[in-house]
Amino acid sequence: MGYYLEIKTQPKPEIEFVLICCCTCKRPHMLAEAMHSIDNLNLLPAVKTAVLIVDNDEDETARTVTENFQHTSKIPVYYVVEKQRGIASARNRVLKEAIALGASHIAFFDDDEILDKNWLCNHINFYRNNSDVLISSGPTYSKFTEEYPPYIKNNKIFKTSTTKKTGTTRPICASGNVFFPVSVTKDSGLWFDNRFVYMGGEDGDFFSRASNAGYTIVWNNDAINYELIGNSRANLKWILNRHYYNGYSGAMLKFLENDKILLKFLYLLKTFTALVCCLFLLVPSVILGLTMFFNVLGLVLKNKGKIDYIFANKPLDYYKEVNGN
Repeated sequence: MGYYLEIKTQPKPEIEFVLICCCTCKRPHMLAEAMHSIDNLNLLPAVKTAVLIVDNDEDETARTVTENFQHTSKIPVYYVVEKQRGIASARNRVLKEAIALGASHIAFFDDDEILDKNWLCNHINFYRNNSDVLISSGPTYSKFTEEYPPYIKNNKIFKTSTTKKTGTTRPICASGNVFFPVSVTKDSGLWFDNRFVYMGGEDGDFFSRASNAGYTIVWNNDAINYELIGNSRANLKWILNRHYYNGYSGAMLKFLENDKILLKFLYLLKTFTALVCCLFLLVPSVILGLTMFFNVLGLVLKNKGKIDYIFANKPLDYYKEVNGN
């Protein structure tokens, strides 16, 4: 399967059949909430719409939840199992199934998210009403399932607002909230890179290459979804590990196809300087409270992650090495 082809974009595809897609693995309770939000979506009658669930668990832990949803859903729901573990494998299965089903567009979200009722309509209308929009990327806001201390809720790892403006062109986006034509793969040959299979970051890489190929990514503040934050994430261990991972994966994305020694040296020098500055600020930041302290500590770990990638120069297994499961 080719990942880095010389690509020529096609004319902007018309929206004919939208496939709402979600990859999941061993999180049936989260998936059930996600599906409930799908059922509450406002839909455009003139646009054919269906749902695809890709279960990345050979034990099929999402089957019962999906079949229950199939009985009540107002639109068709498809369920497939991708036994090859890893998020890149699951996302590539989405692309294959979308092509096989004849979908013209994919609306991606994650199994730990719930959708605003106008999420899909706002993606579709934005795509249709703006000639330069080929990929519509929207915000994912953190939604806490219960009360947590301010130093948890106000950590910068959790997004509750954005300064991005609708209509802003972006070089990259994530798959947690994105709408794009299937032609990115069907006509232009892009697939998710299996080098990210156990790491994550495969979506940033995929959409960065799509952008470089001429598929303009444009920010859309009106297409909103929410990431559910419960006890498994609203804790310091997860937060600090995530900061480290963001730094590591960000450096990997930057240098995956650019291994020039001088650029790596300059990046390392810049990152090391930032790390030293953050370490210097760590102790006085306590004076401003725990929220500031843990945000600065997050920056320390993010920069350490960047440096670690430069020396390791290989993917990590996020779920084992960072997330601890």
